[in-house]
Amino acid sequence: MADMRVTIFGSAAGFPTKERRNTAIGLWRGDALYLFDAGEPVAAQFAVREIPLEALRAVFITHTHIDHLGGLPMLLQWLQLNGRKEPLSLFIPAEAVSSFRDFLELCFLYPDLLGFDRELRPVAPGKVFDRDGVTVEAFSNRHLAGQADRLRREGKGRTGQSFSYLITADGKRVVFSGDLAQASEITALAKRVDLAIVEMAHFTPEELAAALASIELPRLVLTHIIHTLEPEDKKLPARLKAAGFGGKVTVARDGTEVEV
Repeated sequence: MADMRVTIFGSAAGFPTKERRNTAIGLWRGDALYLFDAGEPVAAQFAVREIPLEALRAVFITHTHIDHLGGLPMLLQWLQLNGRKEPLSLFIPAEAVSSFRDFLELCFLYPDLLGFDRELRPVAPGKVFDRDGVTVEAFSNRHLAGQADRLRREGKGRTGQSFSYLITADGKRVVFSGDLAQASEITALAKRVDLAIVEMAHFTPEELAAALASIELPRLVLTHIIHTLEPEDKKLPARLKAAGFGGKVTVARDGTEVEV
């Protein structure tokens, strides 16, 4: 059984600060790394931490807001320039795959120039990955539901797909919320999990505590910290506890590591 741990490469919401960069969450299983979202500057974070090129096995994007996706092209170039050879699977919301492929080619990140196969795989609800003892399931959330009418009016052919991910390995279960429309969306996702990594930008700590009140969640990592909460981020565990959450709370900062 391989050790599992989480590395927070970026813990900011859409507004990066002096202390936090955009969202990027790494889940390690032994020496294999699975990346969830790739906010800027994740390539620099890999370089600073001297992460081996072949450690990264797959990248899973929750939705296409730039603070969740903006570092991925640079990460691909970093892997290219440093000589990666192993294929890399990129899991992108299904409605965005074609546009993202075009964007990579706009950046001259053509498949034949990378030096490794970049496999663009569409995400839809359900199991999206099952390999080497790790499974990843995608669950639709309503973070971008407010954009659906505009996309329809403009004939974009998109609805605003946004996902949360459940990762299972070695009998352990970790959920990454991605961005949500409201805290209540996390309730069903976080049942019977060992660790929940939840955004803290679109609802209050008290609303999150209320959403988790009906389940026994042992450990919670707060990330995607909105800049208005950052000055008092050390008070967040106490606020959740006062609102009724009984599990252990970790407030993520860039570089935070948590054992699963």
